[in-house]
Amino acid sequence: MIRRILLPAVLPAYVVSLRVGLGLGWMFVVAAELIGASEGLGYLLLDGQQLGKPAQILAAIVIFAILGKLTDWLIEIAAAPFLRWQDAFGRTTGA
Repeated sequence: MIRRILLPAVLPAYVVSLRVGLGLGWMFVVAAELIGASEGLGYLLLDGQQLGKPAQILAAIVIFAILGKLTDWLIEIAAAPFLRWQDAFGRTTGA
C-alpha cells in the first residue's frame, strides 16, 4: 500500500518542496554572505556595489542564477524517473 499508493501520491509535492527549499537556500546564502562574509559571491556582489563596479555586480548575479538553475535542473533530472507515471510532469517542466 505504501509503495503503490502513498509514495506516488506524496512524491510530486515532495519534489516541489525540495525545489522551493533549494531556491530559499540560495537566497539565504546570498543574505548571509551580504551580512558578514569576507569572501564568496555575496561579498563579491556587495563589493561591486560599494566600489561602483556594475560588471562585477552583474557577474555575481549571473553566477547565482546559473548555480540556482543548475541545482534545480539536477533535482528535476533526479526526480524524473520517479514521476514518469504523472501525465502533467513532462508538460510542466522543461525550459
